[in-house]
Amino acid sequence: MKNSIQGRLNLAFIGLTLTVFAILWVLQGMAVREVAYEFVSARMQGDARTVLQAVMSKDDKWQIDPEYISPVYTQPMSGHYYQFLVDDGEWSFSRSLWDEEIPTYDGKPVGQLNIDLQYKRDKPWLVYDNRFEKAGHTIRIVLAEDISQIEAKLKSLSWWVAGIGLLFILILLIVQILVIRNGLKSLTCVQQDIIRLKEGDISTLSEVQVKEIAPLVNEINYMIESMTLRLDRSRHAVGNLAHAAKTPLTVIDRQIETLRQSSPDCANALEQQSQALRNLVERELTRARIAGAAMPGQKVIIEEEVEKLTKAMKMIYRDKALEYEISIKSTTFFPGERDDLIELMGNLIDNASKWATTKVRIRGMMNEHCLELCIEDDGPGIPEDKMTLLMSRGERLDESTVGHGLGLSIVMEIVRQYKGVFQLLPSNMGGLHTHLLLPRQQNAELKSVMLTSQ
Repeated sequence: MKNSIQGRLNLAFIGLTLTVFAILWVLQGMAVREVAYEFVSARMQGDARTVLQAVMSKDDKWQIDPEYISPVYTQPMSGHYYQFLVDDGEWSFSRSLWDEEIPTYDGKPVGQLNIDLQYKRDKPWLVYDNRFEKAGHTIRIVLAEDISQIEAKLKSLSWWVAGIGLLFILILLIVQILVIRNGLKSLTCVQQDIIRLKEGDISTLSEVQVKEIAPLVNEINYMIESMTLRLDRSRHAVGNLAHAAKTPLTVIDRQIETLRQSSPDCANALEQQSQALRNLVERELTRARIAGAAMPGQKVIIEEEVEKLTKAMKMIYRDKALEYEISIKSTTFFPGERDDLIELMGNLIDNASKWATTKVRIRGMMNEHCLELCIEDDGPGIPEDKMTLLMSRGERLDESTVGHGLGLSIVMEIVRQYKGVFQLLPSNMGGLHTHLLLPRQQNAELKSVMLTSQ
């Protein structure tokens, strides 16, 4: 699986922003709750002093003067409660408690002085517990307030903040995608240029103005130029070697003819070795030339080259009056060098023409993954068990025909250099069907994209 720069940046952004947002979300929840608790605590402290002022002794009994107390403490289960204790006497409760008692143990401190968080009937209460001195007596006053509604509002606010924050993150992500896409536009242009270079539309990559990408483009262009020059030198050296070897071999052949008059057996042995040397030179020179295959920046239209080859074949095999049926789209091209295509198709068409009776069929198809070429003839064909032998280097099934048996081995060498697939199949025309698949890209799965050849 290939990684995307934009995808990795987006994932990093999402991870970082979600982490920061989660921390800020928790902190804002704690801060808002702290403010709410401080507000309630300040009000409870004021109410405690009011209750202290209202506590008085009447007829040797401590009680509350109702004129000082807020009516909220007289309404049953109003959510605001108090109870007080004078010295070590008994507790006195507000009417709002309705025979209940404020819990004063196992509370959780909330950070404010004398304030604890208690739970009664699964509802959160803030409980204020403090002792005062009045008229020589110790008065313990406990106030409580049900904060269920406050907690509900805080939770609702927290979810609102979460929703708004996630929406903000989504907007930021969209903005980041657009910014990154615009920033990576130069890389996208380079990618498109590389595809065009591979397909032969251009010979070098276009210059870019982004300083981070420019060195990469310059190095690729330098590599292409260097490979082109190296290939040219190799081809010149191969041509020079071929010409240089031709003259000595011609002299040897003449000497063999002279020797044949006096020693036929020796002449035949030397002729056999001379022919083997010619075949070896031809094979190795072809291998060296093919080794430079698949240079970028080249596109060879197959239809044009096949038409030239068939015209030549009609002249060579004019005594047969062969019919060539060509079905190749004008946009189908060979993803490599013209010389390799001529060598490849020339050998296959020549072989088909040599064995055909009246007709040779040539077809070419291309999709986004590969190029498919099919050459068929209506000749006698060959048995399937002999096809493997025929594809061996230098093997020939009919020694009466002219040739050295190197044609198909050269074809297979070219196909191997281009990482393609070559097959010999029976043709529905009666003869041989040669089937070629060449990838348009280096790692294309040829089997999964094979075009129909029927």
